[in-house]
Amino acid sequence: MYRKKALTLAVTTLTSLNAPSLNAKTQHDRVDVLEARVHDLESKLEKALHALEAASAKQTTAAAAAPVPDIKKIDQKVKLIERKLEVDKEVSDGKWAKLPNVEVGTQGLNVESKDGDFKLNFRGLVQADGYYFVDDEDPNNVNGDGLVNRFIMRRVRPIFSGTLWKDIDWRIMPDFGMGAARLFDAYADLRYFRSASLAAGKFKAPISLERLQSASALTFLERGFPTQLAPNRDIGAMLHGEFDGPWETESTRSYNLYQFPEFLAYQVGIFDGTVNNGNIDSPTTDGKQVEARIFAHPFKGAGLDAVEGLGVGIGGSWGHPNDSATPTYATAGQQTMFKYASAARIDGTQYRIYPQAYWYWGPFGLIGEYAFSQAGVANQSTVNTGTGPHTVTKYSTIENDYAWNVTASYVLTGEDNTFQGVRPRHAFNPFEGKWGAWQAAARWTEIAFDSDVFRNVAKPGSSTPIYAFADPRQAVRNATNWSIGINWWLNQNVKIMADYNQTSFQGGGGVYDSKGTLTNDVVDRATEKVFDTRIQVSF
Repeated sequence: MYRKKALTLAVTTLTSLNAPSLNAKTQHDRVDVLEARVHDLESKLEKALHALEAASAKQTTAAAAAPVPDIKKIDQKVKLIERKLEVDKEVSDGKWAKLPNVEVGTQGLNVESKDGDFKLNFRGLVQADGYYFVDDEDPNNVNGDGLVNRFIMRRVRPIFSGTLWKDIDWRIMPDFGMGAARLFDAYADLRYFRSASLAAGKFKAPISLERLQSASALTFLERGFPTQLAPNRDIGAMLHGEFDGPWETESTRSYNLYQFPEFLAYQVGIFDGTVNNGNIDSPTTDGKQVEARIFAHPFKGAGLDAVEGLGVGIGGSWGHPNDSATPTYATAGQQTMFKYASAARIDGTQYRIYPQAYWYWGPFGLIGEYAFSQAGVANQSTVNTGTGPHTVTKYSTIENDYAWNVTASYVLTGEDNTFQGVRPRHAFNPFEGKWGAWQAAARWTEIAFDSDVFRNVAKPGSSTPIYAFADPRQAVRNATNWSIGINWWLNQNVKIMADYNQTSFQGGGGVYDSKGTLTNDVVDRATEKVFDTRIQVSF
């Protein structure tokens, strides 16, 4: 094929190049010359073809001599690389598997180990309040005001809680409200057995029902009067447990110290003992106090919706404080309405009884409790003797106080009303026509103090009274409060509250003469009328 093409090319080229000379010769000569030329070209072409074949053969030999790749070795290398990648992935996955789960949401910041045995939770509560008093003009004041309208930071609480080794819960909660720093909660709770757990540290005393309600879930800005006859926080150890009812099929565990709701719960403990409405930091006497409470939801799980949320119980305490400081009591507007004489002390047997109940059914809620408190009160002074200073009791009495409270509420937007508060179906969003949850409430609460604490111990005929325990011109005998309120839950974390409180008093008012001297006359303290508001952020 190559030879034929080369010959054709040679003839064509020769003809075109030698046409003039061919014309000059005879036909015979021209044929001879042409044949000679063709032979010459054939010779050259032969050489060229041989050279081409030699070069091609050389290339083929070189290609055949080249090393053939080892497919098995390549396959092994690929498999080694793949295994190394798998090992690296396993190591990486193992490291990620050990990292805890972290979640941020409506319940704050939650960190939990993969196995669930260790937990850390950070939450917070901020309450900014405003108090605006009505009809409180006092002509004796230079500016004419009787009570100061004010804004306060009622509560500012970072809350740390968690779980260790699955069954040990803990909680630490300081409070920076009212311009002061104080520790409110600090305890550990060993929950190995649901029916018998052990808590130790500082926490809410197991007595008053409304006191056990979270501050973020309150229906009104301030709790009712019965809570002021019970301790606020106490330090000690408490055995507590919960039991399921006959209609319940499975148990659920809550990480709160006090369970709501449960079929039956109890708490009993021994504490340092604190005065009414007190928040103890460190004990000053040897006297200790036993505090206990039992609470039940008798129809929990029975399938009767109307009474599913009915809870009833009773709490109480018994102790023997010795030379303990006396408490003070405040109104709904956070004004002091009762205080003891400076020489008075709580000294002697003290006990409290607190029957309590609530009922929640759909949007309706009702909570109430009655409080009875008895305590020994002494007027004491310190005298120096040859062996050192000694406390001497001049006068003593047994004080019996009582208080009660009833609060009714209704969620206007139809959400469930609960002891833990209200959870809106839809968070407030005016652009989508969602308005959160609205709750209306009304309350009646009363407190009365034993008339014997206002005893005048001055000698008969004396023109100057001596009040050994409490001065009726500065401490009320009775206070009755009614309140109405509206609460707007924008979402689970933000609530706006507005209350109107009106409190009337018996006693507690003094009369001053033209010289500013307090006379012996005792009158009723002026009715307190206060409009108060709160913006609350809880997460």
